[in-house]
Amino acid sequence: MELRQLINRYQDATNSIYRNVNSMMKEKIHSDITTDQFATLQYIQKHEECTSTDIAHAFGVGKSAVTAQITRLYEKDLIKRVRDDNDRRNVYLFVTKKGIKLVEYTEEEIYAEIGKYLGHFDEEEITEFINSLEKLAAIMEQEDKTV
Repeated sequence: MELRQLINRYQDATNSIYRNVNSMMKEKIHSDITTDQFATLQYIQKHEECTSTDIAHAFGVGKSAVTAQITRLYEKDLIKRVRDDNDRRNVYLFVTKKGIKLVEYTEEEIYAEIGKYLGHFDEEEITEFINSLEKLAAIMEQEDKTV
């Protein structure tokens, strides 16, 4: 199969999965947070004392897009902002108790929903698929560092 066809298949599949996860979030889990906002909230929870710049770098998006997400999460009382006492220009982000509860609930619901789909595969297929994705991600990360 031609490389162009493989790339198109990959893009079509990832776009479909992303669309379906977005729909799942809105319809079955909660409608007040987007998939991107949830990913940002998860990132903040896993990387305490992170900044908007850290998030922009991690997701490969502009700082203005992250700032808009951070503002929405802050307005929903899901995160808090803390200025660095030594350098007031630095603002660190932390997940609030309400945000932690939302992350935990959402993860449980997403795992249950996606688990239904993964039930169509055996463990070896899932492991092989994830290993391939991780390998692709690692290669891309390495290429990014050399550019």
